Amino acid sequence: MTAFENLQYWLIKGFLGFLSIFPRKLMGMLGTPLGLFWLLVDKRHRDIAGDNLAKAYGRDIHDPEIRKMRRANFIQLARSALEIPSLFRMSARNVDSYVTIENERHLTDAIAKGKGVLALTAHLGNWEMMSLATPLKLGIDVYELVRPLDHAPMDRVISELRTRVGNKLIDKDKSAGIVTDLLAKNNIIAILLDQNASWYEGVYVRFFDRVACANKGMAMLALLCDVPVVPLFNFRGKDGRYRVIFEKALTLHKTGDFEQDVIENTRLFTQVIEKYVRMAPDNWLWVHRRWRIKDIPEEARHKIRGSLE
Repeated sequence: MTAFENLQYWLIKGFLGFLSIFPRKLMGMLGTPLGLFWLLVDKRHRDIAGDNLAKAYGRDIHDPEIRKMRRANFIQLARSALEIPSLFRMSARNVDSYVTIENERHLTDAIAKGKGVLALTAHLGNWEMMSLATPLKLGIDVYELVRPLDHAPMDRVISELRTRVGNKLIDKDKSAGIVTDLLAKNNIIAILLDQNASWYEGVYVRFFDRVACANKGMAMLALLCDVPVVPLFNFRGKDGRYRVIFEKALTLHKTGDFEQDVIENTRLFTQVIEKYVRMAPDNWLWVHRRWRIKDIPEEARHKIRGSLE
């Protein structure tokens, strides 16, 4: 990093360190005014969230229920951001005040198979908190497949946060070969699979009954390496703690037709993500253009038809 970027890094780190002094509950309470202010001033993301919610639930963007859901979503996203500083003080001693964990045996059962584990998750609840809580509660480190942030100083701060309790990061653009080696050594790789993928790295599936392009990498890894896929999700509970839920390893489609199996398993993963988003719609990242399908060469459009047949 340049000298100026290094200065920015220390300023950001110092500011977050100062905010971490304040109780998480107090910071969370500020989510309502901050979220409503964000909703008011950020027309771009306000429109994206409203359009996404209207598409997902088959209503008009001006429907009062859609507007209510969008309002709740902005408040929760603001709350999650305000909780970030407190994660620098999260430890084995206080982790129970942050989260509850359910059905962790499904993860340990999958690890016992000795093949490694792919953890299927999404931008739901407070995913940064969930990734820290897992090793703190279970004593199991996780490798996270991530895309580095565009702003290098902030990326450095967030990377330090993500790895402070033992987790390790893998740059998704430099992961070829690394992930398979880690799985062979019985490691856990967590993948957030809920964002829009480019046509050349994804397959087309239905998400909330609308065509979406989902990354096919997890399905390919699961099939090629014969690895269990364990769903792992979280959302905010009424007491302010986040419910972290592990599901039993998914039963994958294995017909011998590799291309079709990749499509079917990616469809399965997307259905699991949708199930959890429907459980806590205000906790998901509706400000992301999930159904953005563009810049597809004409000769590649057959992928959409083939995936949806």
